[in-house]
Amino acid sequence: MERDSGTMRTAVKEPAERPRSRGEAKAYFRAKLIDAAIEAIARHGFSGLSVSRLVEYSGLARGMVNLHFHRKDKLLHEVLKHLADAYRASWQAAIADAPSDPAARLWALIEHDVVRKDHEDRTLIAWLAFRQEAITNPSYRPLCDTREAAFFATVKSACAALVKDGGYDIKPDVAALGITFLLEGLWLDWALDPQRYQPKVGRAVCEAHLAAIFPQHFGKHARRA
Repeated sequence: MERDSGTMRTAVKEPAERPRSRGEAKAYFRAKLIDAAIEAIARHGFSGLSVSRLVEYSGLARGMVNLHFHRKDKLLHEVLKHLADAYRASWQAAIADAPSDPAARLWALIEHDVVRKDHEDRTLIAWLAFRQEAITNPSYRPLCDTREAAFFATVKSACAALVKDGGYDIKPDVAALGITFLLEGLWLDWALDPQRYQPKVGRAVCEAHLAAIFPQHFGKHARRA
């Protein structure tokens, strides 16, 4: 898989200051290598992740790369954990900024994923590459599964509150899975052709789905506060 460099950042960001202590140095080199691995996976796929490319994208010496991540599987798990932690922090921040009612919180989460504001293209491409690898490597699944605990629990909780408030004839877990599957489909649509993907269309698709299952809360028949 080769990605057009015009759609991604072409250089790894250099921290403002070099590390001074041994502990700072370890964190510094770890961050550089994780960042370089994300770049390599996004541009070339899993099969294209090599020590040579880590050296190229990190700017570190080959010996330093081998010293800090001498096992490829360890590096890949570190990369996936980094991606999962960053994504969780991002959607949780979006919900924290939303009003407290469940419809607003659910829509804030959907808007976060559909509009992709402040999301880096390469991180989603790398994330989707891990999703594909998880089919044959179960060790990746806890961090990138559709039913990742924190994300799914948040969606399900909002759905449960809406079901209770509106008296809807749908189970919260079914509603939550439908929303999650819809968002993942939009991610794939973007990844296949970023130029074709339009956030306003993705937003309209999600709103139509929510209006179908939660008509009192979404769409033209929604109750207005």
